Amino acid sequence: MLRGEVVGVRTLPLPRLVAGRDYADDMVSTLGPVVGQDVVVDATKLLSGTTSFAYQLIERLLAEEKANSVLLVGAPADFAEYATSAARELHVTDRFDLAEELPRTAAAS
Repeated sequence: MLRGEVVGVRTLPLPRLVAGRDYADDMVSTLGPVVGQDVVVDATKLLSGTTSFAYQLIERLLAEEKANSVLLVGAPADFAEYATSAARELHVTDRFDLAEELPRTAAAS
């Protein structure tokens, strides 16, 4: 751990529309280091997202940044499928999951 980092849950809220790999990179960068942390991606406000955004989001968080896990919450069905496919393709399904509602710990943060 660096400079008093707390290992725990980080939440990444998605806006109504998301598209493109660069935007996914920018959003992940706002979290700072996530190595060994659980990340909750709050997609409850998301209306539409592209395959490229979903793929880059999963690749960055789980394959590159080495997050402990990613929980995608409240995503539209098509976006959830894009992210699930990315996790399959990247062989990180053991660290990826979907949920309908935010966990209590993430909702409180």
